[in-house]
Amino acid sequence: MLGWLKRNRRDTPGPDVPAAAAGIPRWPLETWRGGLSADVPGYTTLCLTPAFPEEPETRNLRDGDALNRIIEVARTDGSTSPAMTAVVEDLLADPRYAALDSLYSWLAPVYRGTDRQLEVIEQGLRTCPRKYWLLDLAGTAMLQRGRGAEALYYWAHSVTNAESVGEGREASAYDFLIVTAHVLGERTATKAFRARADQADHPQTVLDEEYTALVERAFRKGTKAMKAVVQTLAQRVPA
Repeated sequence: MLGWLKRNRRDTPGPDVPAAAAGIPRWPLETWRGGLSADVPGYTTLCLTPAFPEEPETRNLRDGDALNRIIEVARTDGSTSPAMTAVVEDLLADPRYAALDSLYSWLAPVYRGTDRQLEVIEQGLRTCPRKYWLLDLAGTAMLQRGRGAEALYYWAHSVTNAESVGEGREASAYDFLIVTAHVLGERTATKAFRARADQADHPQTVLDEEYTALVERAFRKGTKAMKAVVQTLAQRVPA
């Protein structure tokens, strides 16, 4: 399980945060198969140039009976069971919940470690108005595969998108960036991300042990381009 607490506060985007305008997105399955190189200057631009148009999402799984159905299936059959797939796909077919990103956050883990996991995330990115949760999922999926360059690409887009709609404090990707910046030796960035995530200076847990170890393994040989991405994201954090 991921070792973070979901943040629920909203605020206004900082003046220096670029809007999540259309660019050239790198879709998860394509990125997994083709890879990204973090050894070239172009990597920094790729991570920092918005590419996934972001829109606010006002719907919630607590509207109607959706969340109750999901919780019941998780309790009786398990959160990664075929029954979970069935109930989530049924909800996505309901006009009330169509293209709701939080449903994909329940569906993608069913397929952890497979190409289907990345296909599910990509489907959400292509159809859902709100994308920063899905970009966080894409980064986590890449981290699970040991792909640091690809993980950082998606986390960078996740926080950029969240800030563009005034939901930066709700972006769980900042939790990954805290640990990533620490591993890369970027103390100023670590402090900035902690502040944005409302983490104490030395919290007992930012990520759980599994994900902390994955970040340490993926970024222990961090590149100059990775550090540049982290530094720039920290500079963009609203004061």
